[in-house]
Amino acid sequence: MTQERTCEASDEMLIRAVGEGQVELYAQLIGRYQQRLYVYCYHLLMQREEAEDAVQDVLIKAYEKLSLYRYSQSFSAWLYKIAYHHCLNLLRKRKRTALLARLLKPLGQDHADEGYAAARRKEVLAQSERALRRLTVAERSLIVLRVMEGKSYEEIGQTFPQSPAALRKRVERALFKLKKIWGNMEDGEDEEESAYRLAHKSDVVERATAPNR
Repeated sequence: MTQERTCEASDEMLIRAVGEGQVELYAQLIGRYQQRLYVYCYHLLMQREEAEDAVQDVLIKAYEKLSLYRYSQSFSAWLYKIAYHHCLNLLRKRKRTALLARLLKPLGQDHADEGYAAARRKEVLAQSERALRRLTVAERSLIVLRVMEGKSYEEIGQTFPQSPAALRKRVERALFKLKKIWGNMEDGEDEEESAYRLAHKSDVVERATAPNR
């Protein structure tokens, strides 16, 4: 493949070429998905450095398992499924109490002249991320895939093997839960008490709803 043709090539064309020995073309796939995978992994893990490491691990795993990819499915959905299970394994290694208690590291140095609007944006962002932390990893994954990535329910079904109708209901429930958490935070509910209560429920829900490998 020439450079011009690789830029226009579909994911499937690149995968076939890599499988035929043109392994350098895997860099084209990395370029297409690295940033998107980072956003996805970050919203599951809620840790920047860990998300960066996860992306590299996922891309390596995908390369190693490329022969298992089936062309009947979307490559991006296949990649997100690998990312989901990888992040889920990472989260299982953490202690839940530590995960819920840990706050985000500062996102950067504030500038004095940014004023109230910038401070408020940062406050809302931090509160949004704290609210997302109180969801299960499955709920966060569904929200990121549907709302942030704009995936169809058919595509999401390749990660969560359920019907589009069932997935729609799960997304609606996850969004409702997120809005309720946000409302409680706005009303000043104690974070530790709420986190403990939600963590107890999330343990049961996550085990019941996480997609099988």
